[in-house]
Amino acid sequence: MNRSPMPYGQQSNAPELAQAISENPTFSALQNEALHEREVQAMRYSYIYPLSGEVVGQQTTTFNITIEQGTDFLCKFMTGSAFSYDAVNASDFPIPNSLGVTAWAGRGLSVQMFDSSSGRELTSGFVPFELVFSPGYGLNVQTPLRWCYYFYRNTKVRFDVRNRDNADRTHYFEIALHGYKIVTPN
Repeated sequence: MNRSPMPYGQQSNAPELAQAISENPTFSALQNEALHEREVQAMRYSYIYPLSGEVVGQQTTTFNITIEQGTDFLCKFMTGSAFSYDAVNASDFPIPNSLGVTAWAGRGLSVQMFDSSSGRELTSGFVPFELVFSPGYGLNVQTPLRWCYYFYRNTKVRFDVRNRDNADRTHYFEIALHGYKIVTPN
């Protein structure tokens, strides 16, 4: 298609076309939606805080995730996995049941969580790792725990991780908080 320049003195209809487009409600809605998304992304974007560690048998160790100074963090869900290289014999993990009688299970870690900025305990004491995190000690990812919590900037999310393994085996874990970093004016 051959397009030649407009002859001198002939006017283009581009301004009229631009005005017609800007007055079109569909185009205006799309333009507003794109502008809104750009503004929202400037103030909120997806982010993952990872944490990994190891806990020796019959020990409790503290781990922290620090929310940076410049942004708050809205956690939407959590995932985590744990394993021990020697976890072959399920009878090495005594866990007292509600009657105080020792039962046996093939899991070793429990976790307790805190928010340092508010001083809130985020779990009711120690909770078995596999009940909070997915896939836990499993091999397949299950549905991640929907856990919505707003952390302020400069917060330390504290995880006390307890290894209940009587055989003194080291257990390893990975935890991830998934959500949005939120940029707010100081």
